Amino acid sequence: MAAFLRTPIRTALLLLLTAALLDGCRKSGDDPVEPKPMTWFEYFGKALDDSLKAKRIGYAYVILEKGEIRASGSGGLKSRLSEPEGERPFTLDTKMHVASMSKTLTAMAFLHLAAEKGLKTTDKIAPYLPPSWIRGENIDQITFRDLMTHRSGLIGLGANCANGAYGENVWYGLRQLVFKGVRAGSRGNYCYQNANFGLFRVLIPGVLGYRFTGDDVIDDQQTQQVYQDYVRKNVLEKVGISGVGANQPAGDPTYGYSYPNTGVSGWNAGDFTPTVGAYGWHLTPREAGKLYATVLSTTDQGVLTTAWKDTLLNNGLGCFNGTTTDGPIRYHDGWWYLRLSGYQGIRTIWMKFPNDVTAVVFVNALHGTRGLFPSDDGTDIVAYLNRAYSLTRFMKRGRKTAVEPTLEHPEPH
Repeated sequence: MAAFLRTPIRTALLLLLTAALLDGCRKSGDDPVEPKPMTWFEYFGKALDDSLKAKRIGYAYVILEKGEIRASGSGGLKSRLSEPEGERPFTLDTKMHVASMSKTLTAMAFLHLAAEKGLKTTDKIAPYLPPSWIRGENIDQITFRDLMTHRSGLIGLGANCANGAYGENVWYGLRQLVFKGVRAGSRGNYCYQNANFGLFRVLIPGVLGYRFTGDDVIDDQQTQQVYQDYVRKNVLEKVGISGVGANQPAGDPTYGYSYPNTGVSGWNAGDFTPTVGAYGWHLTPREAGKLYATVLSTTDQGVLTTAWKDTLLNNGLGCFNGTTTDGPIRYHDGWWYLRLSGYQGIRTIWMKFPNDVTAVVFVNALHGTRGLFPSDDGTDIVAYLNRAYSLTRFMKRGRKTAVEPTLEHPEPH
């Protein structure tokens, strides 16, 4: 019997001795600890991650409280094996065209300039247009606020409201729109036009005192530079962001794709320098979060005073309004696409929620047939982001359903 017990006892003693030795070597800091509970922000981020990573698209998001990042994530690729650059990951530091999120940036720049020069948003734009541009009917009635709220009466070069992209936003396109003028009675009516903000590429230099030469080529190039320099110095650099332009980083583009993946090579939209203003700026998700949260959700007044922030948000200058069960939201989405056999492109958004929570989401794919955010149920990016926010909030309160926001302008921008 003793021989039978010898081996198990020896084993037990060895195990006890080993455990004692390990326990003697273990520092108090090595004791097992309970996992730290996830914060509300982390749950919000997880809701985004869980829905985006399965799509195998490039994406990134940041969620901030005031100016501090509380959650962030990224996944997928900004460049696939089919591209000359090969496979490259989409990260929080991936530069991408933010599309119409640029409108808010331009509005910030103009309001900063207005504060410097003692202008009001209700001042007329005509004195700051190039003297050589022929003013069409009622152009002399348009105000800066009209442009920033898409109520200028400009409807594009056609007979009805149709948003123009490249051709109406280069120098000659803007000049032609001014020459066409505005129909009597149409000023004050909402018509979403990129050119409303494209004009600030010319107006901001005009307010700064740029002396137009009358040579279209020279004035075009010079105003592009003056506008970009002003935005960089007086908005971006004031929140600690540098090296931002209106083009992809050399040799390191972020491509736009279709969802689901068709295997077709991605689309590089190229250089937006000649049309920057309504769209065109390239930011990383981290930079975008820092920009929109710092200017609009903190007490920092380097770009805008509290009064000018309220003017921007409450009057929808370069942004849109929505109402949720928690309170108002402010946002601007971005959309850029190529349509051949299907859609390829990008979708972006910044959104300011109640309690100074700001979220930014970038994706580099569009639904191949719908052309919008790559959801499987048709949900576009504004409702998608709000739904993730609402579900997270309601989960914390023990409720299971989220209410869709009431949006001022639900169409994509």
